[in-house]
Amino acid sequence: MTSSGPWLQELREIPPSERRALLESLVVPEFKRELMMDDADVLPYDRSYFELGLNSLGATDIRQRLEKGIGRPIDSAHLFNHPTVGHLVDFLVTEVVPELFAPAAAGTAAPQAAEQAGPSTKDLVDDMLKELYQ
Repeated sequence: MTSSGPWLQELREIPPSERRALLESLVVPEFKRELMMDDADVLPYDRSYFELGLNSLGATDIRQRLEKGIGRPIDSAHLFNHPTVGHLVDFLVTEVVPELFAPAAAGTAAPQAAEQAGPSTKDLVDDMLKELYQ
C-alpha cells in the first residue's frame, strides 16, 4: 500500500479549516454506495451503519476503498467497535492522518492570543502576592 492516496493530495491542497468537511465528503459517498442510498439521502453521522443495513462484507469493502483513497491502512476493528460515520471520521482525523489536522505549530497562534487577552489569572495572583509580602 502506498503512503499517500489521492484523497491526501486533495486534503493537502486546501486550507486546514476545510479539511474535515472534505474528508467527510469523501467518506460519506462510500457508505451511501454500499447502503444503496441516493445522493439526496441523508446518512446519519451518529447512527450505526450496521443498523442502516451494512453487513460485515460491506464494511470490509468500504475499509478497502477508504485505504485506497487515503493510501494508509485502517484498523478494521475500529469500523466494528465504533460503527458510525462520525466516529470513523474522528478516527481518520486523529489516528490515520493526524498530521493533516494537527493544530498550528507550537509558539505561533497561542502566544499572540494570550497577549491580546491580557495577563493570565496566575500572573495576576502572583502580582497580588508580591504586593502583599513586600
